[in-house]
Amino acid sequence: MEKRKIKVIIKEPYKDPVVSEIVDDLKTIQKIVGGYIEVVPFPNVKGVDLVVNEEGKLEKLPGNFFIPHYEDCIVGSCMITGYNDEGEFASLADKQIEKVNKYIKTFEIPKEYDLYYDLDILQRIMNRKMKEFDKDESLC
Repeated sequence: MEKRKIKVIIKEPYKDPVVSEIVDDLKTIQKIVGGYIEVVPFPNVKGVDLVVNEEGKLEKLPGNFFIPHYEDCIVGSCMITGYNDEGEFASLADKQIEKVNKYIKTFEIPKEYDLYYDLDILQRIMNRKMKEFDKDESLC
């Protein structure tokens, strides 16, 4: 029996997000994030979840992008996926991909900064960007 595939975004630190089709199983998702998974709703985009390494900050994985709407930061590689009415992962729609990519691009950590060393500076930068982002309704 062929395993179900879904269209997701994979985002590695300091790299552009990549739309990929993956097998929807725990082993594949754990390989993408590099460990145990944690699932949280993606901010400002309905029907989208963010899958991260649950122990990423404990392992001091490199910073990826901020989520100032949660006063948090994504570290290490992550996966962004849609979900259906039953709460199962599902393929992202083109509009969702567009919105997620705009969000990530706005809040990704520039290569010249180290999340753990430059946290205070990065938080100020990202909070300022969040105010601009929230004013621009085309980005929400």
